[in-house]
Parts: sequence; C-alpha cells; structure tokens
Amino acid sequence: MGRPRKVWPEARVKELVRLREAGRTWKEIGAKLGLPHITCSRYWQEVLGRPAYRVQLENRRPVT
Repeated sequence: MGRPRKVWPEARVKELVRLREAGRTWKEIGAKLGLPHITCSRYWQEVLGRPAYRVQLENRRPVT
C-alpha cells in the first residue's frame, strides 16, 4: 500500500489534457507542468482513466 495520491488542481488537469490532446510528448508535458514526465503519464492513465497511446509525429500541432 502506497501513500495517498495528491489531488491535482483543476487547472493543472485541464492543461495536462490540453497538451496531450495537442500531441505533446510526456517529457514536454512534464517540463511544461514542472513535474516528472512519469507522474504526468501515470496520472493520465490511473486517475483520468485515459488510454496510453503513442503520439504520432505527423499529428503534432504547435501549442500556444
């Protein structure tokens, strides 16, 4: 049994979703949010229940 998961602020969750749907890699997302990339990936899969899909380079769009 591990320690309880910290609750993320809603704004951080929205930014995570926005960046991932924009095609950013986990390393890019982690750098933008100031967190380790594995933390972002695990939150995406375990808390949000989203599939762990690979981002295709041709599908990447610039994030503003």
